[in-house]
Amino acid sequence: MSEGTAVARFGPEAEARIAENKAKNRMAAAIRGTVWSKDLSAEGVYALAEYCRSNGLDPLRHIEVLGGKPYLTATLYEERAAPLIQSGALIPHEPEFINADARLDALAATGDAWAIEESTRRIRARITHAVPEKAAAAVVQRITIAATGRTVVGVNWCGGGVRQRDPVGDAEPTKTATTRAGRRAWKQVAEVVPTFGHQFAQLESAADDTAKVVIAEAQYEEARAPKQIAHKSVTPDAYGHGDEMPTPEQAKARAQRALAQADPYGHDDVEAAA
Repeated sequence: MSEGTAVARFGPEAEARIAENKAKNRMAAAIRGTVWSKDLSAEGVYALAEYCRSNGLDPLRHIEVLGGKPYLTATLYEERAAPLIQSGALIPHEPEFINADARLDALAATGDAWAIEESTRRIRARITHAVPEKAAAAVVQRITIAATGRTVVGVNWCGGGVRQRDPVGDAEPTKTATTRAGRRAWKQVAEVVPTFGHQFAQLESAADDTAKVVIAEAQYEEARAPKQIAHKSVTPDAYGHGDEMPTPEQAKARAQRALAQADPYGHDDVEAAA
């Protein structure tokens, strides 16, 4: 059957739904290939796929999921800010690494002047921004708003065991700390430049709604899974014995707790001047 025949048979509305489902399935497949998707339920994956599809986001570049919550990446902010960067209205600075580095310390111990200066700068910055010494990577990102001369500062760190349940940060601490610090800085720019930031308010709101679905589905799947008691599987029988299904209220409460337990981006970001 030719494509034209299919359209004539199913009609444009049906074809549109088929195309929409195909797009969602492609996004779901892409999501399943990410590091952060391993603990997601099938329903959670499709909820995230729908979030990306309906908002024109690339799940591989524009979001990262932690604790069931999709976070917009620095890449998305940078792409949307491209015209403002090209015009000089926004000036991103090079990211600054401030984590401890054994190689730097070894070089400083030999009396190398640059290493001593760099080590001192990093130590002072870690003190200023309360960065844990054991963080594998820590980054400061600054962005200057030309119209006001103000420079916002985003700081983030990861790896080295500084956060629980952070597979992305543990796997690629340098890259992750850089992108997350960038996100914090861009998020502040979005808050003070309305013409740039208005587009992200809806994305963030939809991300919160999606997180509730993803986490509730994960809790539901966990409750349905066979329980382990004294190393023996307990499988619910036909009457539901042993199957502890959460009520909607319990699922919602668990979702809220899960969101509060894992937030690498810091919802309490404080705008800072350079």
